[in-house]
Amino acid sequence: MSPGCSIRPLKSTTASAVIRNLLNGLPEQEVMLAGHPRTGSDHRFVRSYRSFRERFQALTGLGLSHRGTAQDRPQRLRIPGRGDLPDLSYLAAGSPKGRQMLFIHGTPGTAHDWTPFLHKGTEGQYRLAVDRPGFGESGPGAPVVALGEQARAIAALLQRGEGPAVLVGSSYGGPVALRLAADHPGLVAGVLLVGAAGDPECEQTHLLQRLAAARPFRRLLPRALAHSNAELLALRRELQVLGEHMGRIQAPVMILQGLHDTLVPAENSAYLAGRLVGTARRRLVYVEQAGHFLHILFTDLVEEALRRVLADADVYAQQPEGAFNS
Repeated sequence: MSPGCSIRPLKSTTASAVIRNLLNGLPEQEVMLAGHPRTGSDHRFVRSYRSFRERFQALTGLGLSHRGTAQDRPQRLRIPGRGDLPDLSYLAAGSPKGRQMLFIHGTPGTAHDWTPFLHKGTEGQYRLAVDRPGFGESGPGAPVVALGEQARAIAALLQRGEGPAVLVGSSYGGPVALRLAADHPGLVAGVLLVGAAGDPECEQTHLLQRLAAARPFRRLLPRALAHSNAELLALRRELQVLGEHMGRIQAPVMILQGLHDTLVPAENSAYLAGRLVGTARRRLVYVEQAGHFLHILFTDLVEEALRRVLADADVYAQQPEGAFNS
């Protein structure tokens, strides 16, 4: 399911007050819009319902399932762990000799979150969706809460492919993608962030999360929820560390952000854009009337954004260092 909308240039004269506040000095040419402008009032009840719905869906996955058949399922592959790196399981579609594109899910989640993107647009491409360390069919049995360790484990998968990859990260997968781009620049050609966390000040934890992390309660939780809770409890600290590394990222980055996202507020996008000062190209797309799950509910829009990142990556690869950033 993907409501009809496309990316268009921002016109400051028609931008909403919310968007103008988010821009915070960003050049207008780096910001675009998608979706449909607000036509009705946004009552407190509507905002509360939206927040509850997105949190419920994040935990249960209800209303977020993808349609598919046995015939169009991607291939399930694995790479064994070595040293302190865990086993990694991933889904793959396309030609192994094609251009690598890696999709990184949020928390909790699995590679199956990206199934629609493994069914189309694969000509000349090798599309991979990984079960992040600690989720799905990947090891280890304990949570991996350090973004740097997540990135290092996934880098082992990219090293098996043909040339640098374009990364797509949603929610928690966004900072993992950024850490990959910062720590392993030779493996990354471009980055698309979809509702990605970034600003440490936006991260809040609840007392119930800390109670759930205590051993008596943690053992009662499903593996995915226990690992997700551990990641979220450590995320504020990990984002602070990531912020110190983001200036090293040179590959082009596009940030796709729903303005009605209640899980990762839109302020995260402005923070990320402000830290990505070394990228070959930096662009921000605000999606009006959209919440957190853009990669599931707006698949065509994400594909359009991905095509733009691929085009940026092509130009970036052909230019001397620093020539593309103008």
